[in-house]
Amino acid sequence: MPTKSVILIDFDNVFLGLWRLDAELAQRFANEPMEWLPRLASTHLTLDQRRWLVARCYLNPAGWVQADETSRLYFSRYRAGLVRAGFDVIDCPSITGAGKNAADIRMVIDALDLLKSDSRYDEFVIASSDSDFVPLLQRIRAHDRYITVISPGNSSSAYRSLADNILDFTAMDNLIWPEAAPEEAIEITDAPKSGVDGDKLKVFSGLVLGLYQNSSAPLNLASLAQETSRVIPGAREDGWFGAGSFSNAIDRLKLPNARRSQYFLWDEDRHQAPISTDRNSDSSIPAVITTMMRVIDLPRITKEKWRPVFDTLARYAAEHDFNLTEATRWSRDTLEAMGERVGRPTLGFVIRGVSFGGAPLNRVPAPSADELADAFYHNVVGHARDNGIEIDAAAEVEIADWFGLPVSREVKEPSDATSER
Repeated sequence: MPTKSVILIDFDNVFLGLWRLDAELAQRFANEPMEWLPRLASTHLTLDQRRWLVARCYLNPAGWVQADETSRLYFSRYRAGLVRAGFDVIDCPSITGAGKNAADIRMVIDALDLLKSDSRYDEFVIASSDSDFVPLLQRIRAHDRYITVISPGNSSSAYRSLADNILDFTAMDNLIWPEAAPEEAIEITDAPKSGVDGDKLKVFSGLVLGLYQNSSAPLNLASLAQETSRVIPGAREDGWFGAGSFSNAIDRLKLPNARRSQYFLWDEDRHQAPISTDRNSDSSIPAVITTMMRVIDLPRITKEKWRPVFDTLARYAAEHDFNLTEATRWSRDTLEAMGERVGRPTLGFVIRGVSFGGAPLNRVPAPSADELADAFYHNVVGHARDNGIEIDAAAEVEIADWFGLPVSREVKEPSDATSER
């Protein structure tokens, strides 16, 4: 049965978040909703495929971005395309001299009304990076509805705790501008042993591939094994399709870009590696860094990799016209050629951090590696504090040292233009 879903989009918030990182992607988001909205109906799922019962977009028609030195792009130009895609476009003009509109308030009121509706909606899809929506998500959760959050910026830890799905910038990039899927999406490399049910093996392959492709975070292997046993009774007792263990059965599927630990399975092109749950894991990581990894998703890479990351991004900025998708791909390949394996989700997180910290890669002149490290430091420290992490002077020293910066730092609040975290 289709999932009865509601989608509410804070257009200004999402568009501006994308524009800061990839102007071309932002325009495609705004111009082509007829392409990505149906695609969202069948991807990044918590339940069955979605049926959009309510689709609303809250937009300031007088809002704009500077397209070039002489022209502006007004948000009103995107209204017709949104209407054609089936959105009910709600005008939310500015109500303050600073340009603040009432989109967030309108979205909250509408969501609360929909919770009381005679129609029971299974899922609420909220598109905004605004942390002010946390109370709304708590109310939706209390009504036993599923939540998907679309957030191109760095979402708060409360969002990640309350939402069943979070579509970050990388997921939005894949949704709005998907890469062509290979004809053979999955390959079972080892021939099944005699007596193994080929039909069950195909069901297993399809089940795992679907969950793997739609997941916005690493998959817990224990939960995945439990789901396999539910869908395919007897799979465990039959020796996991002749593989001997569930982990071996997963490995035989050769999922694209897959990495596996003892506890998790993830796509290194879409997911950040999970924090180790091994109680004997590296104890040299400062406690404040481990906390930031858990609370704000600070990339789980070693201290020694941070300087090569900043150096490589600085080189990209100096040699290329900025495009976020290409920046993460080029930087990943360049680092790998240097013997440093760093996934695209990690690079995307860093690029967003340096951009919101005041050193975007499309700046002229291009920022240096030191400027990138400094901007990233300021952004993640501010983001951590916003999420309730206490950072004293000693912790500041540990964080600066982790990123390869001088240990004497002054944490400044970023300007209004780059305050997104």
